[in-house]
Amino acid sequence: MVGILNIATIMVCTALMTLVVALALTFVWIFEKREKAVGWWCLSMWMGTLAASLLAFRAVTPWWFGIGLGNAAAIVAYGLIAAGFAAFAGRKAKLPLVLAGSAFWFVCVYGFEAVHNDVNKRVIVSSLAIGLYCFLVVLECWRQWKLERLPSLLAAVAFYASHGLFYVVRIPMVIVSPVQDVSVNYGSLWYAVVSLEAFVHCVFASFVFLALIRERAERRYKLAAEIDSLTSVASRRYFVSETRDLLARKPKAASLAVLDLDYFKKINDTYGHMAGDRVLQIFARYVENELEGGMVFGRLGGEEFGLFVANRSEGEVAAFIEKIRAGVEALDMRFNGQVLKVTTSIGIASIAEAGLDIDHLMAGADNALYVSKHGGRNRASVFHPAMRIQKIFENGEESRISLSKKRLSRISIRSKPGRA
Repeated sequence: MVGILNIATIMVCTALMTLVVALALTFVWIFEKREKAVGWWCLSMWMGTLAASLLAFRAVTPWWFGIGLGNAAAIVAYGLIAAGFAAFAGRKAKLPLVLAGSAFWFVCVYGFEAVHNDVNKRVIVSSLAIGLYCFLVVLECWRQWKLERLPSLLAAVAFYASHGLFYVVRIPMVIVSPVQDVSVNYGSLWYAVVSLEAFVHCVFASFVFLALIRERAERRYKLAAEIDSLTSVASRRYFVSETRDLLARKPKAASLAVLDLDYFKKINDTYGHMAGDRVLQIFARYVENELEGGMVFGRLGGEEFGLFVANRSEGEVAAFIEKIRAGVEALDMRFNGQVLKVTTSIGIASIAEAGLDIDHLMAGADNALYVSKHGGRNRASVFHPAMRIQKIFENGEESRISLSKKRLSRISIRSKPGRA
């Protein structure tokens, strides 16, 4: 079995694999410089190629070259991988940490003759350094997974944890079954097995790196569609999609509120559109900071925002909305030294009155908002089906409300009825 697992051959295969990955990552790096992690991972694969090449021919090269530099390069490669994951998580990659493992290696093999002359002690030193880097990667990936649910982060946690354990297990193995001679083609069976595992690691690492880059890019495009660029809250598309998904779960209680800033056009006309943009940003940030778990908040368009609240009674929702209304009225908004007083009119519709269809809920909330606007603004109104009569006969142009079986639907009023 040991003869089949030829360590030198495994190292050559590893060098070729890391070379292919290094070339692929170099190509990606040329076109994706925004993702700094790619640069670190690219360097790690080039360093891994150098390390595997040196270790593959250690039997025919000077000790300091094949074993000394070969192991140091391998340790640096893992340090670069850890730096890449730190950069991927948005943290600053620290070069001293990248080089710390190889410095530890050089101190041990050149500072202590017993380590220099004993392959088993050298295995312990390199295993400690690489194992620590692997567990550092696990820590970085787990931290980032809590913030950014990319599937490949969990895959990286699982693999680097097991890969680190492989290196840690090498430490007791050199005591139980010492390596006799790895300067030739054959060593102990377990050493050949862990060398093969290192080759598998290279294959998996390439998959993880490329998958994370792709998943991050897809997430950016998705967020661009889901996040309103001005206010940084959910876009209309995402708000509607998320609300529809929550309604599909058939909550026992839920309400949708439409919040509209009062006299917003006057602010734009008086102070300019930059002032209006600033008002929208402050308003959105205030409401977002007040949100509780399970609430969905987004910009529907212009100065109109939507808020969906599930699993809370109508009374609880009304109390929360009133707190928002009062809070907005009390906001100290300033633009170029000018104090901007802003209020909001709000319409609320519950599933008890409008049903589980989001269009019906939106129509009900719109109708309640109409009542708030015509009732003096800076107030919240709760939808009830009788409101549709008021809207049809006062406006006459369009209504989104129908009382048929207490369900709501869009209807068009083509002619304006006369007033009594």
